[in-house]
Amino acid sequence: MFLRGIILGFWVFFSSVSWGAEICERLLKKDFRETSNIRLAYNDVGVVLEENGSFIDKIRFGSSAFESSISTGDQIIEINGEDISNIEEDNVKKFLATRNVSLKVIGSDGEAKTISLERTPYLGHPIVEFDIILRDIEIIQQSSKTSLDFEVHLKWRNEDLIHKLPLILGLDKAKFAENEDSEIKCIFRKSAELENILQKIWYPNFDASDITSFIYRSEFHSLLVTSNKPYNFHLVQKINYQANNISEFQKFPFDRIATSAGFVFQDTDLSTSALYNPEFVIDRANENLYEWQITHHDFDCCPTKIYGQGVQQEVHFNFELTRKSFYYILKIILPVIFLVYLSFSVFWIPARELESKLAVSLGSLLTLVVFQFTFGDGLPKINKISILDAWILISYLFTGLSTIITIWSYWDYHRDHQTGRYNTIDKKLFWSLCLSYFLFMAIFGWAIKNNWNILNNGITV
Repeated sequence: MFLRGIILGFWVFFSSVSWGAEICERLLKKDFRETSNIRLAYNDVGVVLEENGSFIDKIRFGSSAFESSISTGDQIIEINGEDISNIEEDNVKKFLATRNVSLKVIGSDGEAKTISLERTPYLGHPIVEFDIILRDIEIIQQSSKTSLDFEVHLKWRNEDLIHKLPLILGLDKAKFAENEDSEIKCIFRKSAELENILQKIWYPNFDASDITSFIYRSEFHSLLVTSNKPYNFHLVQKINYQANNISEFQKFPFDRIATSAGFVFQDTDLSTSALYNPEFVIDRANENLYEWQITHHDFDCCPTKIYGQGVQQEVHFNFELTRKSFYYILKIILPVIFLVYLSFSVFWIPARELESKLAVSLGSLLTLVVFQFTFGDGLPKINKISILDAWILISYLFTGLSTIITIWSYWDYHRDHQTGRYNTIDKKLFWSLCLSYFLFMAIFGWAIKNNWNILNNGITV
C-alpha cells in the first residue's frame, strides 16, 4: 500500500509537469495574436483599493470615479453611510464592483468629502504594476549625462486571455477538465522564445519621457505566464537609460547635479510597488559611485494625459547627487596653495641674489601652469568661471605678484643704497601677501559653505 502511494504521488507529479510543459510548448508553436491595443471591459465604479486597506490605490481611466474629485491616496471611511471598519474586506470589494455607492473619503489635505459613484460599463486599460531595480549608475561625458542600468518589472492581469488559452491552444477538453485545478505556469528566458511570445500577446510599451534623454539599450530578460493571481503576466526587461543632467558647474568641484529617468506609457493604467524603498536604492547605488554621492532620491507616479480615446501615463525617478570634492582638494587645491606659499619664500632670500629669487618665483609660476594643464582634461569644459577656476586665477595673481614685487624690491634695495642682508620692507611684503591670500581662502571657504554661486544661477532640485 505504501509503495502504491509513492508510485501514485510520482505519477501525479510528473503528469502535472507534463501538462504544464504541453501548455508552454503550445504557446510557442500556436499562431495566435492578441490585439496590440488591448482594452478591457469593466462594469464597476472604477475604484481599486490597496491590498488589505481602505486607501485608494488606483482609479481606472474612463470610470465614474475617474470623472469625480477623488484621487489616489484618499482614504475611504464610509461606504453607503456605514463605517468601512464594520464591513468585511470581500464585501467592500463587492460593493465597489457591483453597486452604485456613496463614499465618504478623507483627502491628502485632511478634508472629508462625500462622493456618489455610479456603476457603469466602460472600456479601460489593464492595471500594470511598474517596479524598477537600479543595477548601476554612472556619471558620464564630463558630468553632463547620467547612465542608469535598470531592471524593469512589469506585471499585469488579463484573465480573459488566460481563460481562453485552452481553447486557443486546442487542448483536449477532457484532459483540460481533469487538470482544471492545475496552475498554468510558463516561464520563457531565451531571446527567440521571448520574441515569439511577445509577438502574440499585448504587453506594456514605454519610452523615455524627455526628448533630451533616451533608452540606449533594451533587452527582454524573462516572461512568466501564470493563471495564479494577482498577476497573469510578469515581464522583466534590462535597459540602459541615458539622461541629461541639470548641473551647477560654476560651483565645481563643490557642485551638485539633478537627473531624472522618465518613462512614458501609452494606454496603460500604471501602479507602483508599495515595496519600493528609495533609501535602499540610495545606499546600494552609492556603493558603485566613486566621484559622486546620491543625497536624495524619489519617484513620481503617475501623471496622466488624455489624448482622444487614449491615455498616457508617466513615471519619473529623480536623483540629486553631490560631487565628492576630497580628490580635488587633495590633488589640486592643496598643491596649488603650497606652490603659492612657496613663491612667497623669495622674501627670505638675500636681497642681492636676484637670480635665485626669480628662479623660485618663476619656477612656482611655471609649475602652476603645468599643473593646471595636467589636470585640465579631467575638468568640465564649460564657458563659465567655476569656483576652481577663480581659485586658480587668484593663485596665478599672487604667484605673479611675488615675481613683480621681487623685481621691485631688488630695485628699491639698490635705490636706497641699503647694505643689510634683506630689504627692510621684505618681511612686511611677505606677511601682507600671506595674510591677503589667506583672506581670499577664507572668503572662498565661506562661499562654498553657504552655497555661493558666482553668477547666482544654481540648479533647482
